[in-house]
Amino acid sequence: MRGIRVGIARWRGALATALAGLVFGLAAGLAQAQSSLTVGLYPYVPRYDQFVTAITQAWAQEEPSVTLNFLPESQWDGGYSMNPPADADVFVFDAMYLETFRTQNFLEAIAPGEVEDAADILSYAREGVQSQGNYYAIPLLGCSNVLFYHQDDGALAAAETFGAVVQALQQCTYTSQVPPDVRGIMVDMSGGTTNASLYLDIQHALDGVYLPTLPPNEQSLDAQAIAEQKTLMATASFYNATVPTANEYEHGTWFSEGYGRAVVGYTEYMSAMSAETRASIAFKPMPFGDGSQPPLFYADVIGVNTTTNQRGTRDLAVKLANLMASSDVVVASIGAAPGKPEPQYLMATRASAFDTLGQQFPIYQRMYALVTDNDPLLFKLPANARSWFDSMKGVIRGDVRANYQCGCDFKAATYIADNTAAQSICPTTCSGNGGWNGQWTNVPPAAPAGSSVCGCNACPVQAMPHLLSVGVEREKR
Repeated sequence: MRGIRVGIARWRGALATALAGLVFGLAAGLAQAQSSLTVGLYPYVPRYDQFVTAITQAWAQEEPSVTLNFLPESQWDGGYSMNPPADADVFVFDAMYLETFRTQNFLEAIAPGEVEDAADILSYAREGVQSQGNYYAIPLLGCSNVLFYHQDDGALAAAETFGAVVQALQQCTYTSQVPPDVRGIMVDMSGGTTNASLYLDIQHALDGVYLPTLPPNEQSLDAQAIAEQKTLMATASFYNATVPTANEYEHGTWFSEGYGRAVVGYTEYMSAMSAETRASIAFKPMPFGDGSQPPLFYADVIGVNTTTNQRGTRDLAVKLANLMASSDVVVASIGAAPGKPEPQYLMATRASAFDTLGQQFPIYQRMYALVTDNDPLLFKLPANARSWFDSMKGVIRGDVRANYQCGCDFKAATYIADNTAAQSICPTTCSGNGGWNGQWTNVPPAAPAGSSVCGCNACPVQAMPHLLSVGVEREKR
């Protein structure tokens, strides 16, 4: 009997040792899993590194033993062409894809009680990220198609419809990439996603349907929406609208230099403008249709990956998402920074962040009024948005560019010194491009320095081998 008891005692001791080792191993594994979090930030901002610094410093105060690893743009593009990586605990994405990611089980449900200071979040963003009683993201930044113009431009100030904007600016006022002076509008319609998003914005302004309807094919596109988009391009120029610029905010720079009467862009365009320009401009949501529908505002929102449940990092990830979206961290991320006395002019989605920024930079009070004066809706799309963009963005861009009604500049083979020389050079230059319209210039910025251009009646809709500047198309909104 004693031998049996000793054997049982030894077995119990061995079992206890094994269980203790298993518990220790699990704890060690969990501790290792929680020693770092992987973060994908929205990459298309003026100063990306400022976000990294602000978030890292604030997080170190809360969880000094948990490091943050930030994904490069090559691994996370904000959701435009990539699905959230499995190893990303937290990722910032364009809310237009919220339903896509939610229905594909990339987004962890966050209970209302887990979202800190939710009442401070602007209503369009707060309501837009909820479904079935839960949050599926926490809003971080806002955005909208904004019309910038000079404060003394009474016609544009009074324009509350798309038609009124066009009437004020007129069409076909310039044919170069950069307007020669204060005339016309500037607008980026180079990217496929940009064109398709703009189409949906206009379509909503015309029919008021929310969430915006995604037409399945070219035949089902709203002809009036396409026509309005084509008119917008004609209010600019073919090159201005279609040629990618060297950086995302170059239209803002040109406007600040005195070119163009107006520009359509995002509020962060102001980061490329001079202080004098910012002091003298007015801005409002770009009116589409008859202006009767609430405008659609984009948002960059913070999602928690469902894979955090497998890693045991879910609660830490929610804590990090709340920290990233907190008013203090948002202000630190988009406000002034060491060596950068100006903010990034990005829109917040918290009232308190606008208030803090507005005290230091009064223009943020006017930016806040973009929201409070217009009662916007979140630009959010049905669950098939990703596949719809893939199939329709090229179609929409092609339809918008087809049969462009205004002319285009073409670079002459030789320098044009005067009008007499133009009479012999320009007809040849324009012979394959609808003929010469009688205009030419050798003055920058319409003509590259040291060269000349001729105004031709047709534009290179299918191919543009002669582009006057070189840029990279950015597949984002």
